[in-house]
Amino acid sequence: MKHISEVLKNNLSNFKNISESLDKKTIILKSLKKNMGDLGQHITAAYLEKNNTLIIESINSEASSRIRFEELRIKKICEQLGFVPKKIKCLVKQGY
Repeated sequence: MKHISEVLKNNLSNFKNISESLDKKTIILKSLKKNMGDLGQHITAAYLEKNNTLIIESINSEASSRIRFEELRIKKICEQLGFVPKKIKCLVKQGY
C-alpha cells in the first residue's frame, strides 16, 4: 500500500500535464468559435491529437461540411495560436 504523500506527489505532476493540455484545447476551441463567424456557433469541440491532427466536432453534418471548406482560414487561426496542424478532420458530435 502506498503512502498518501507518494500518491499526492505523483498525481500532482500528472495534474500539471492535464491542466496544460486542457488549456491548449480551450484556447483552440475559443479561438475557432470567435474567429469563424457564423460557423463558430456550430463547433462543439476542437482539439489537437498527438499526431498533429486538428479534430473539429460540430452539431450536424451540414455544419461539418461547411467547416471543411474553411481549411485555409482555420490554419491561419491556428498559426496565430502557435501551431499549424498537419491535417484537419471534421466530425459530427454524436448525441445531437
